[in-house]
Amino acid sequence: MYSTLLRFACVLALSTPLLTNAKPYKSAEVYTLDSELYGKYVMRLRAGEGSGLVSAFFLWKEGSELENTFWEEVDIEILGKNGANAWQSNIITGQGNKNTSEQVHTTPSLADDYHTFTLEWTPDQMRWLIDGELVRETNGGQASALTSPSQARFNFWPANIAGWVGPFDDSILPVHMYVNWIEYHTWDGEHFELSWRDDFETLDASRWGIADWTFAENSADFTAVNATTQNGYLVLSMTHEGQEGYTGTPPEDDNSDPTDPEPTDPTDPTDPTDPTNPVDPPNPQPGELTCEVSSLNQWNSGYQMDITVTNNSTSPITGWEADLSFDVAPSLSNSWNANVESEGLAVTASHLSWNANLAPGVSATFGLMGNSNGALNTPECSASTH
Repeated sequence: MYSTLLRFACVLALSTPLLTNAKPYKSAEVYTLDSELYGKYVMRLRAGEGSGLVSAFFLWKEGSELENTFWEEVDIEILGKNGANAWQSNIITGQGNKNTSEQVHTTPSLADDYHTFTLEWTPDQMRWLIDGELVRETNGGQASALTSPSQARFNFWPANIAGWVGPFDDSILPVHMYVNWIEYHTWDGEHFELSWRDDFETLDASRWGIADWTFAENSADFTAVNATTQNGYLVLSMTHEGQEGYTGTPPEDDNSDPTDPEPTDPTDPTDPTDPTNPVDPPNPQPGELTCEVSSLNQWNSGYQMDITVTNNSTSPITGWEADLSFDVAPSLSNSWNANVESEGLAVTASHLSWNANLAPGVSATFGLMGNSNGALNTPECSASTH
């Protein structure tokens, strides 16, 4: 995991262009020439697999890296290590000290098949979905700070931060990231409306620019020859220097638009765990709903933590609440994936509409961010039905 503290230390270097043609590996980035304020981005992609690799889509306010400029960035970052079975959702904002709220999401391999990722950006809200399922929602806080038009960018690169992405082994090269299509939908204040779709029959020079730079934490240079289109797919390649380009055949996408859920089997009227059944299941007993602070990242002036509520009972629940007790005032500045209230040393978090229902064994994760002097202790946490 690319910790918040490490990201704070590297975030400027990660987006400050440096001269290219100096590194032994070559990779690629493409970006929209136009910047948009709000909207929905839907894309169908297949990540590159391998330790040390990052397949990414992100929204970027051009010039965020410049001094005295407010940084605005939203990320989808797929980590190629461990079979590409995890990805990160990030928001980065601020001037001087940056605020970063990241979450790591586990999933079956994102390199074995294509998946549909969606970013929905409206005033005061950012939502991440994969294959039609909502994974994260941020309301207010950092989402409200995203007020500038942003470019959309794809990139594929080897990070030299082994603690985050794993060690890079160049014997796996060449490796490729594939994008079948992308759509952009405008936001009219009430609804999203399709503005354009690119199926990558060619790389439209009136829409896309190609990067020719690098940055300190990138072990490769971005080069135009490693951003190609083939058979209706955008291919971003990672190669040794002198072996640039792509001459293969992209793997076929057998299910181009799986955003509609599959039909469900008929309900069993005798099954008390079926939410459509009028039979009321028993409530979980005390102790069967647990709360755990799964990560606490701190820096000199702040902290970020993830909290996971798990239903360990044999019955589904339709709502939850978590109570956290701090040893110092939490001084909250942001939260996500829960309704949060703070008073004194106590913080109470309750479900949102989309993560209220927890089947047996299922968890919901929410996050908190606040100000501190770097000496915050992990709070005590308990959970109950709500």
